Amino acid sequence: MRDFKNAFQSIGKAFALWWGDWANQVLVSLTAVLLSLTVVLAAPGLFGVFEQARDLTHGVRTGIGGLWQGFRQHIKRSLLWGALNLAAAAVFGFTLWFYANSSFAFAPALVVLITIVAVLYFIWQYFSLACYTLQDEKKLKLAWKNALALMLTRPWLVLISGLFGAGLSIVSVRYFIPLALGSPALFALAGLTAVQKTLDDEGAETRGP
Repeated sequence: MRDFKNAFQSIGKAFALWWGDWANQVLVSLTAVLLSLTVVLAAPGLFGVFEQARDLTHGVRTGIGGLWQGFRQHIKRSLLWGALNLAAAAVFGFTLWFYANSSFAFAPALVVLITIVAVLYFIWQYFSLACYTLQDEKKLKLAWKNALALMLTRPWLVLISGLFGAGLSIVSVRYFIPLALGSPALFALAGLTAVQKTLDDEGAETRGP
């Protein structure tokens, strides 16, 4: 029950932050979209979006400057992260296409199973990027480990926030207008506020009453 409340609280906070800095977030999002058109620079651009979003959660409006700092600072790791996820997307996409066009009796069940696995995988990657942005030690392996721990210990928080982020991504791909209104930045803020909410709760539990 607490995870449900925390998920909606973190989404609400993300939206409030995004709305309060709407003009900057639109510029950041449009820049990220332009970078994504190159395919290669899509991941570095996304890392930049998360970087400036982290600043915003701490009350600092860095906008394009923050995006550029994140882009430049994490270029090598972001390219690796992007290549791995592009490969994963290709594998999931081909597998789904194969079984969707297959006449095997168990093909529909496999399509459902693979779709669920793909959704969980990309939610994991979504939170790994949020963890990477927030953690002091900038290592992808540590971010993947932290994101997995978060998924196992706070499944409903992760699922609700992750599906919110996934929904934004789908809408952004399907329609240009929501994309122009800053959904990539809101996508980043939703993941970051969810992780921050979890860290705050764990800190409160550690301190006790």
